[in-house]
Amino acid sequence: MGILHARPAAAAAKTSSPISWTTEGFNAQRTNYADRGSTLGPADARHIHKLWSADLGAVMIAQPVEAAGVRVNGSLRSIVYEGTEHGEFYAIRASTGRVIWKKNLGSEATKCFDMPDGVFGVGGAGAISFISKHAGVVYVAGGDGAVHALDLATGADEPGWPVQNVFDPVEESVYGGLNLFDNRLYVPIASHCSYPPYHGGLAEIGVARHAILHRFYPAGPPSGGVSGGSVWGPGGVSVDPSSQDVLAATGNALGRPYNYRHSESVLELSPSLRVRSAVKPKLGSYSDEDFGSTPVLFRPAGCPVNLAAAENKTGALFVYSVGSKLGARDSQRLQMGAYPRAGFKGDPAWDPATNMLYVANTSDSSSGPFKHGLVALKAKRNCRLSLAWQRPVGLQKAIGLPPPTIANGVVYYGDGADNTEDAFEAVTGRELWHSSTITGSVYAPATVVNGHVFVPAWNGKLYAFGAGKS
Repeated sequence: MGILHARPAAAAAKTSSPISWTTEGFNAQRTNYADRGSTLGPADARHIHKLWSADLGAVMIAQPVEAAGVRVNGSLRSIVYEGTEHGEFYAIRASTGRVIWKKNLGSEATKCFDMPDGVFGVGGAGAISFISKHAGVVYVAGGDGAVHALDLATGADEPGWPVQNVFDPVEESVYGGLNLFDNRLYVPIASHCSYPPYHGGLAEIGVARHAILHRFYPAGPPSGGVSGGSVWGPGGVSVDPSSQDVLAATGNALGRPYNYRHSESVLELSPSLRVRSAVKPKLGSYSDEDFGSTPVLFRPAGCPVNLAAAENKTGALFVYSVGSKLGARDSQRLQMGAYPRAGFKGDPAWDPATNMLYVANTSDSSSGPFKHGLVALKAKRNCRLSLAWQRPVGLQKAIGLPPPTIANGVVYYGDGADNTEDAFEAVTGRELWHSSTITGSVYAPATVVNGHVFVPAWNGKLYAFGAGKS
């Protein structure tokens, strides 16, 4: 294929009909809102049922991505791409669940049981780039410490790829999705259970040069000897399309202070990962107060500035204005979960049609009206959020629920160890559908596109649901 001229994920998603879901959260802002491409509205959601399931053999935490209209052996196919923590990366036909190709990208056996068997492989969602209407590549971080560029139709490595030594797989891993914007591929780096030594942060890969251009270490470079600063959010980082700035939230450093340098912070970075502005909120005195979240970018109707919302493990949702100085105006803190050990991590989701931010809440608040389950926050013209409705469903004191997914007036909510996916009417919170066929924990956000709801589970199965014929 030669050198790829990658486009922003949002632009790539608009080139085909049916549409493609090319990146974690659907777009560079990580809103997890699909404004088109879903034939499932509130009336259809009441009739959702399982269409197929594919056994991929291991735990999945990444949101599936889909490329529509890929030419495979002369025929056009919509293909779903998903990786497992045992290092297998799959291309699966969306309509049937048949595996088109798979490739092992490496895995690492560890003593960290954030994964059930301690094995870490492909954890972050891939990013799709089309180079023509029916051909392109998917970028994905393997369990081998490299970032791969794989042909959409065949899985073959592109010339000059993979980019090696992006992270150290013995000590580090990629939890969040890759974000592709303007020929820059942003790779979030975290650790295995915060076991030192490790050096979390971000790597920027130039797609045309297939090389690492810049790095950012929140707790300082490896030469400084301080471990920490992981980027844990499911969406990795978000990108502001207007400024091309990168928004990141970080975990703690090891040792005191836990917010050393740019740890436990929300940051606005230049495209080349220089710090433009940073906010280091007052949290507490505990050793593990990560931002396990991607700052989701959104602008409420009537609000004059862009906002970024990120979740902190202490149960607090932080909302900051984005611009010349992060949080210079209209900052807000909502204590949504039980302080201090709420297990509150994951990404919110934004729906511009309802003007609401949806949050998967892990526990009942110790100081406010918020309950565990799905919470809808209405945005006002003064840029402030307030409770619109909530549905206390699933398990109380859950750990790290996946981001909600919004499509065509419906919000989809996965409830972790409760082994369920639910659908709610976005405006009212009325329950529309409750899954009964998933037999594994759900820690990855659903992908809702072209009449399908794709849900990965910890029983090793990828499920496809829909309202049509099975």
